[in-house]
Amino acid sequence: MNFDCSLTRSVPELKAALRKEIRAKRRSLDTEAVSDASSAVAEQLLKLPEIKNAGLILSYMPVKNELDVRELNSILVSQGKKIAYPLCIEDGGLRLFVPESGNAFTVGSYGILEPDTERSSEVFPENLDAVIVPAVAFTKDCMRLGQGGGYYDRLLTKTDAVTVGVGYDFQLLKSLPLESHDRPLDFVVVPSGVFKSGR
Repeated sequence: MNFDCSLTRSVPELKAALRKEIRAKRRSLDTEAVSDASSAVAEQLLKLPEIKNAGLILSYMPVKNELDVRELNSILVSQGKKIAYPLCIEDGGLRLFVPESGNAFTVGSYGILEPDTERSSEVFPENLDAVIVPAVAFTKDCMRLGQGGGYYDRLLTKTDAVTVGVGYDFQLLKSLPLESHDRPLDFVVVPSGVFKSGR
């Protein structure tokens, strides 16, 4: 997919239009397409040395046909890794928790499953070894377009963890409308391959 970064619209307007386009395509995916893509991404991500060597990984619970990393999360737990999940808080930030079990979740902001704080242990960005990052779109040089709330932008300034964006092939674009605060991830993994940034 190519996106026209036309100069006739502002960067925020371009980002909003791109989010709408990609989200519509994502919502149109059937169960088999989601499953096949998710398995392909998990297989490649599990081979990354940076993931193999990580002890504490921040992942996420998928919503609205995001790439489904739940099986990946289970595999990582079976390998002895701790998996943390984000909890949205009022100031636009994220708190991070490792659930005690697979059912220690509640429905939180935006209809997303979030860790139940009474049945989870809190961890902090500086403790993380790796972050699996969802987004609306990516580029091969590992830039990302997030959901628009800035949650991950703020979080990633607080950690030196390796960052891995995951998504579908159609979420990988040649270019993105960018602003001064946008920073690359370390890796992007889609079904067709693994891309590493030069940062």
